[in-house]
Amino acid sequence: MAKILLPHQKNYQMKNLHHQWSCKKLARLTGLFYFMIIVCGLYSGLVVRDALVNPQDANETLSLISSNLFQFRLGFAADLLMAICDVIVSVLFFVLLRNVNQIIALLALCFRMIQSCIIGLNLLNLFNPVIMLNSSSAYQSENLAQEILLSINQFEIGYLISGVFFSVNCALMGYLLFKSALFPRSIGVMIGLASLGYFVNCMANFLFPEFIMLSEVLMLVTAVVSELTFCIYLLIKGTK
Repeated sequence: MAKILLPHQKNYQMKNLHHQWSCKKLARLTGLFYFMIIVCGLYSGLVVRDALVNPQDANETLSLISSNLFQFRLGFAADLLMAICDVIVSVLFFVLLRNVNQIIALLALCFRMIQSCIIGLNLLNLFNPVIMLNSSSAYQSENLAQEILLSINQFEIGYLISGVFFSVNCALMGYLLFKSALFPRSIGVMIGLASLGYFVNCMANFLFPEFIMLSEVLMLVTAVVSELTFCIYLLIKGTK
């Protein structure tokens, strides 16, 4: 015998279905911006800076950047777009996860926003080589090369500082995702492990440079795999 629903029960079911569908759409939108962050970060870091910057040779770095200045500008633009998308993702995650624990969700939002602010300000160091090359008459050739490499090194340090704040965000996000009914608990565990990978890699650069290679392997195994998995889940599945 079919169960007869009262009007208020039908309204509740409709609202619940609408809420679930809204969460799925919001999660997929978050996944889209998350994907843009990953693509922009990989392009600027691996395609541009790894190809144009030699940390051990300032003169080669100067030659490569000056010969591929537009590519270097594109790398800067990708990092700028990444920072913008990061702000959007911060807000979207807060909206998705605030029902789990509003205080922790707000803390996660703040730490990711701080990371975005540091990246945005730190981009000044990345664009300095372009400014210097446009006014290179004020420099001797050797001084210009050293100044450009120093500016890029300062950018890398600023990136690591932002990574410490991001690692705290990942720890908080890991808890929220683990407790949320919207996502598998395994995703929460993976993002929690990602926080460890990011934190260890950043602090190794500051305190124990002899372990940088080991810390980068740990970050690759934990953070990179976890974030890619989470991003794919958001794009394809959205929520449970």
